[in-house]
Amino acid sequence: MRKTVLVLAAILAVSLAIVSWLGRNIADPAWLALGLAIAAACIAVYGTLKAALLDFSPEVLAGDVIVPRPSRAGGDVKLLLPLQFTNGGAAGGVVEWVAVRLTIDADIQRSVLLSPVAEVDMQRFIQAKRKLDDENAVEPFTAFPLDGKRSLAKFVLFDVAERGRTEPLRLRPGKWAFELFVKSTADRSPRLERSFEHVVERKHTEQFAADTPVYLINYQITLPSARRELAGAEWMPRTARYSGSGT
Repeated sequence: MRKTVLVLAAILAVSLAIVSWLGRNIADPAWLALGLAIAAACIAVYGTLKAALLDFSPEVLAGDVIVPRPSRAGGDVKLLLPLQFTNGGAAGGVVEWVAVRLTIDADIQRSVLLSPVAEVDMQRFIQAKRKLDDENAVEPFTAFPLDGKRSLAKFVLFDVAERGRTEPLRLRPGKWAFELFVKSTADRSPRLERSFEHVVERKHTEQFAADTPVYLINYQITLPSARRELAGAEWMPRTARYSGSGT
């Protein structure tokens, strides 16, 4: 705040100095109005830029999908998404909720909404041999603060939002299209943050049927720092790091 006041004072002082010089050298009162207008314009532009820098500006990096081993035989499919939340603004805010719309084989009429049901502790998830249980699904996913110029990695478990009205999710071959929506205090309505696709092949369904987790990797995520952050927990097995399972 003090820096902002000093900058505005400097703009005003320079503008008045210019007006004073013009007043002594040019006998035209119109220059005074022009000088004050220039000062006002400079202050308005600076204020606009300063407000933009102070905005809460959250972004989400996503693209990889894990299909964990079910906690019981024949269990429904749940999807685990590593999400990297980044605030590009200087002001903090709150990420209120996230949701995923899943469309298989471009069948929009049968799109399903997935909502977060838990935040997963990846260390415990790996120790449990990548099977979901009550210990590694540590807590419900809830709203969380995100400070200015900060990043935060979360591993969020998604399930069908309207159980009972919608058929349970099954892993089947096809093109799976994901749309990630985020609602934060920066926007009045949810915003589409990311869209990405994966091709689920028969080998993936066979792996899941054999009680093996499935990894769908999106190699279009090119930010090295985000990759390092998401890979910090070594959630992705070495064989999956170089597989072509994602698109």
